[in-house]
Amino acid sequence: MTRSGETRLEVTVVIPARNAAATIDAALLSLIPDRDLIGEILLIDDGSDDRTATKATESAQRYGLPLEVVNVRLGSAGAARNVGIAQAKGKSIFFLDADDELIRGGLSLLYDALERNPGAGLAIGASIRRTRGRPDKLKAPHGYTSDRTENARRYLRNELWPIAMGSALISTAATAAIRFPSAIGLDEDTCYWVAMLARYDAATISAPVLLYHHDEARMAQRFISAPRRTFLAIALELDRLAGLGVDRNALQWRKAWIAQRISRQLIRHKMYADAAAMMRAVRAHKISGRSWKAFQYSARIHFGNLVQGHVPDTRFSRPAPNRGKERRTLVLCYDPAFPPVSGADLRNHGNAVAAAELGSVCLVSIRPQPDPSKPADTRIRTAALTLAGEARTASIGWWRTGAEKRISRAALKRLEAIIRAFEPDSIVVEGIALFKLLRPLRPLAGQLILDMHNVESDLAGQLQGADTTRSTPAAYGVRRLERKALGIVDRAWVCSRLDHDKLAALSRREVPIDIVPNGIPRFEDIAVDLPAEAAMSESFPVILFIGHLGYQPNIDAAGRLARAILPRIQERLPMARLVLAGRYPKPAVKALSGLQGVDLVENPDDLRPLLARAHLSIIPLSAGGGTRIKILEAMAWGIPVIATPLAVEGLDMVDGEEVLLSDTDEGLAGLAIELCLDRMSMARQRARAHESVWSRFGPAAISNAVSAGFGLDDAGT
Repeated sequence: MTRSGETRLEVTVVIPARNAAATIDAALLSLIPDRDLIGEILLIDDGSDDRTATKATESAQRYGLPLEVVNVRLGSAGAARNVGIAQAKGKSIFFLDADDELIRGGLSLLYDALERNPGAGLAIGASIRRTRGRPDKLKAPHGYTSDRTENARRYLRNELWPIAMGSALISTAATAAIRFPSAIGLDEDTCYWVAMLARYDAATISAPVLLYHHDEARMAQRFISAPRRTFLAIALELDRLAGLGVDRNALQWRKAWIAQRISRQLIRHKMYADAAAMMRAVRAHKISGRSWKAFQYSARIHFGNLVQGHVPDTRFSRPAPNRGKERRTLVLCYDPAFPPVSGADLRNHGNAVAAAELGSVCLVSIRPQPDPSKPADTRIRTAALTLAGEARTASIGWWRTGAEKRISRAALKRLEAIIRAFEPDSIVVEGIALFKLLRPLRPLAGQLILDMHNVESDLAGQLQGADTTRSTPAAYGVRRLERKALGIVDRAWVCSRLDHDKLAALSRREVPIDIVPNGIPRFEDIAVDLPAEAAMSESFPVILFIGHLGYQPNIDAAGRLARAILPRIQERLPMARLVLAGRYPKPAVKALSGLQGVDLVENPDDLRPLLARAHLSIIPLSAGGGTRIKILEAMAWGIPVIATPLAVEGLDMVDGEEVLLSDTDEGLAGLAIELCLDRMSMARQRARAHESVWSRFGPAAISNAVSAGFGLDDAGT
């Protein structure tokens, strides 16, 4: 009986099962709260020999559930689910694995979401993954848009959380022509979800609807059993998705990622010969094969062979970046990007490191380099266009807006000389602050790219909205400058989907706008495994804020921290200290160091000691654009981040899972106090933040994005 009182078969629950006698009762019990929605439960018993069907029948009778057992011998969960699809009589289908449990009311939430969105083919809810020995992990379905092609592409590239079986409700009409691959036991769900996303809209809810149990040992066994045959079968199924219009580059990326996952397990089990075969498939992909992780895995295989007494195979050394002519890139920025300290130079240096995977890089700054040190990566050279102490010369242009930096004619001449000598294939220019250089560079650059750290017109509007008396460029004038810049360059880079949409709205011509996220800064100095928590000392907690302290949004945030948030924390934790660290602090920031418990570290040479001692990072930004590198770095070090929603804008972070968010000083202080007083919550927050940032903003992800930002994926080279 439905809620309206009319008899109708609403939902068919399909449960594939093989030897699930120990868990089937709990799975069926979890369905009771949503009993009114369930018209039938199809248990597809795939050759069980442990009385699964008997146990299920007894439980269903005890709970009053409409269970039907379908006996098959198919050998795969995908094939069993297909039997359920073929026999389903409900207008929607809910797949539940026999060892998972529906969270109370979860099916009702999914059903209501699907009903409210008649154009959607599926409704997706959050899921809670439970792994023995680890904290529970919440996976929320955020990031879906009305662009079906983009949803499918992002899902394949792991830019959206995987949909757990049992966290989605599917329209029966939508899945009429879509089936699970029956010949594979890995990634068959990915192929199914991508096919659905490529054809239909997805409705999402943030509430958790499923508790699913992740068995790492069983998953590892699937990877190491006949790995080559497994990979080839998955690759074949992925190729078939191209017929649905799914992006081929994303499919190729997925193949390399699967091969790398299999290789990882093979390395763990010391099956180096099979791992080497998988890495050949990884290296066949032009981006994944040049990633840091691919190099790391190949090195482990190499040394594993040495330990086992095998002859090392030189094919597993790091491949040449582009298997052809070296790609040369010039990255032009205002401040020196090496050594990297604050947000802008961290991004510039990170882009240079990623570009170095493709060939030589020249990292050029307008301002002089105070530090004579050079990058350890010999593929990156540095240069400055202004010398310390030299006489001031005339600037380019007779007039400039407040958003532009002054650039001398002498600097332009030096830049032209560097370009003639270096002969770059691409020139990447840092933002509209260097707008005056775009026209002179246009005839010198084979490819001219504008790297928009922020959409400055949007930022100008935020600053003016916050303080109309502040002397900032009018948003309208900055917007005109951005439009002009987009009319000159070949491509533009932005940090996030949010900035992509803002910039695309300004463009009057079809210029490609690529999302090149900010990556984990100085990742090579951070352990991939979760670092140890900072030691407890007389100062607890140590709160760290890193950023360019001459940048107005950071100046405002530092003031909020020192004058409003820290005193509230000290009321409960009197030994709390705040460390402000960054380049070029303005007098307003220097004055904060006189407050109780506030330390200022000006122009730090090495941030690692500060990060290693920090217990928290609080980011109270009230204006800004792009995405915040300081957040990624803190999370990579296992430092919990507490921030305003604006501070994590564009990062797609889940509140309460990866970060803790509040708009108010009182709320930010309260979150910090609560976390510091609960050691279990602190440990859980550290682990969640660390895992999330490495998977989404690690070096491989940035390398892929930079290569795509050069248009290499478009060209297929």
